[in-house]
Order: sequence, then C-alpha cells, then structure tokens
Amino acid sequence: MSKQKILFIINPHAGMGYYKKVHRLLKKHLDISKYDYELISTQYQGHGHVLAMEAVTNKTDILIAVGGDGTINEIARALIGKNIVFGFIPTGSGNGLAHHLKMPIVISQAIKVINEQQILKIDTLKINEKICVSIAGMGFDAYIAELFDKSSRRGLFPYLYFVIRSFFSYKPRTYVVEADGEKKEHTALMVSIANSSQWGFNVKISPQASMQDGYADVCFTKKPPFYHLLSSAMNLLMGNIHRDKSAIAIYRFSKCIIYEKTHVNQPFHIDGDPMERQSRLEVEVLPESLKVIVPKKQYQKEFLKHKQYESSFNTTSCLF
Repeated sequence: MSKQKILFIINPHAGMGYYKKVHRLLKKHLDISKYDYELISTQYQGHGHVLAMEAVTNKTDILIAVGGDGTINEIARALIGKNIVFGFIPTGSGNGLAHHLKMPIVISQAIKVINEQQILKIDTLKINEKICVSIAGMGFDAYIAELFDKSSRRGLFPYLYFVIRSFFSYKPRTYVVEADGEKKEHTALMVSIANSSQWGFNVKISPQASMQDGYADVCFTKKPPFYHLLSSAMNLLMGNIHRDKSAIAIYRFSKCIIYEKTHVNQPFHIDGDPMERQSRLEVEVLPESLKVIVPKKQYQKEFLKHKQYESSFNTTSCLF
C-alpha cells in the first residue's frame, strides 16, 4: 500500500513557541508506515495560504497546520470544497478550534490523533468573500484582536490585560441582522458569528454551536453593568452564557446580512486575526466544506450534537 503524502506547515511565530518541539516529536510519534512527510515554516503573514495552494496543485493528500487559529484559517481556506484532508497541531495562544473539537494541546497526543486519521466534514463560513473556519466578530472582541495582534506578548494574561484596559471605555453600537425578510436589532458590545463554540482559552460565546448542522450562531452580547461583570465572566468560562437572556441574544442562520446601524466601520476579525474594519457583513454557511481530522470520541459527539441542538435550542430566539 502506498504511503500518503503529508505536509506540515508551521508558523514559527504562533503562541508560546511550542512549535519548536514539533520536529523532534514527529520523528518519535508519526506513523511513517503510513506517511511520507515534509515540514515547511511560514516566512510571513499569509504565507501559509500560499504554501497550501501549492500543495493542492502538487496533489498532497493531507495538510497539517501547526500554529493557532489564524494559521489554521490561512491553510484551511485553500482546501474548501477540495478532497484534501486537513489537520492541525494547536500551538497558538487561544486555540479556539482545538478546544471546540477536543484536539489535544499536547503535541505528541495531537500527532497520535493524526495517525488515527478520523475524518469529519465540517461547515465553514464565507463572510464578505473571506473564509472563516471557527468564529468571526465585529465590535469589542475584534478591537481586542487588533490590540493583541500589535503586541509582542502572547498567552492568556496579556489578552486579559487588553480586555480589562479597554472594557470600560469601549462603547456599544447598534447592530442589525437581516435574513429571510426579517430584521433583528440590538445594541451590543459585539456581534459574534460562531461556527464553533468559542473564541479560545476555552471561553465559550455560543456553547451549543455545532460545526455540522448547516447553521452558524449570530450572538449579540450586551455590555453588562459593573455589578454583573463577575457573573457574566463566570457564565462565559462555565459555558452558560447562552442561558442568560439579559446578557446575550443568539440567532441561527444559513445566510444573513449583519450591519452597524449608522454604517460606521467597526473592528472586525476572522478566527482571531484582525481584518480591515467593516460596517456590513454578508454571511453564508458552506455546509460540510472542509474535511478535518478529529479525535475519534469527538467525531461521535460532533456528529450528534446538531441533532441535540435542534431539540434544545429556544426556537423563540431564532430567525428561522
């Protein structure tokens, strides 16, 4: 049986520098009876996408992103609708997609998952013609992404520093979502477009989100008063924010338009990477458009989650 051709694209600037262990651990743990493998490091932002496109042309069987959510996005967006299998070893700061899909953060364990090669077809999103794999947003979280991107520090505590420093001065805006002739309007701190459940650091904005149901969640998060800050933070960390109707409104869509009511450009991010500021987002779900390697246990959970979500979601809060 011929071996599969597998390419590891490594972002040497991601997260806390854990990528340095990848070369050594691949030699130790990757099943070379299955794979012929190659490693390439990115040289600049966007280089991962260029390398991925070249790999598609060269008929590579599997592409593995080694980095954070931004690196994952660069590489995965070259594979949308393609037959090439995508995988990732999370070495970023937040690792939102890894937490959602229960991909091990420990590199050696992530390599073992790649060896098992359990493949799940997941949805992705197209937002203003750009691909989003996990989560996008407009407003406060995107503003923090801008600050974090300019900083040389990585990890949870620098991120929290920017959140705390900016929270009280950042002003909510009024946002509108339109779908199927209906409109919903909210004054919110931010609007999150969730294909997966969380931003990263295991902080869940839409805990019931599924990547296999053909929908994404549009989450309008209000700015809590000072006396509710602690309870709101705990709800985010414990995965209960969706239960607090005074703090968040969640709608489900397959296609919609979101815009800031006065059409003023707002901070905007895709998968944690800041984009050019926007006032209007055209959003479409691309069902089962990416073949991704996941742990076997998570394959079963994700496959069934959207059915459970359909039965448990409060339909009075839905556009559809």
